[in-house]
Amino acid sequence: MSSPTNIVVGLAAEGTLKIASYGTAESGATDLGFIKGGITIEHEETSYDIKVDQVLASIAKVTTEESLKVKVTLAEATLSNIALALGVPTPPSTTLEFGDKSQSAYYTLYANVKGANGASRKYTFWKCRPNGKTAQSYKRDGETLIEVEFDVLADTSKTQAKRFGKIEDISA
Repeated sequence: MSSPTNIVVGLAAEGTLKIASYGTAESGATDLGFIKGGITIEHEETSYDIKVDQVLASIAKVTTEESLKVKVTLAEATLSNIALALGVPTPPSTTLEFGDKSQSAYYTLYANVKGANGASRKYTFWKCRPNGKTAQSYKRDGETLIEVEFDVLADTSKTQAKRFGKIEDISA
């Protein structure tokens, strides 16, 4: 049955996006601060059509590739947020040096947003990594924002059906 209470508008007021070292619980995560433009979660699937001579249409589809991305624009232009966007694993104090990375850190992301019927919705993405697509603009008449795109990777320590993460609706 249709209900206007199922229409979700807005984000959570606090703790919208948190990040932690891979495998760390949300209680040990760091709030990434203010964001602008919300959080975008993109799921993409590629499949193969199984065709046979006796039937004109595909008779089945097999998933051959699956990907998930989380995109966000951070409104707090701190060195730590810039380091995160660049995939530099060690947060800087007053100087950020970066260049040729031999390894990038993995993170667990927690997104806390509004859900249907006045509930809260919590996304947990087990294993993420900034994918190197980032931008910062310094303008005379606007905020400096940090665009970050995370690839959500399959966490092979989880069962196959749970490798990207989980979504929970928490009653109001």
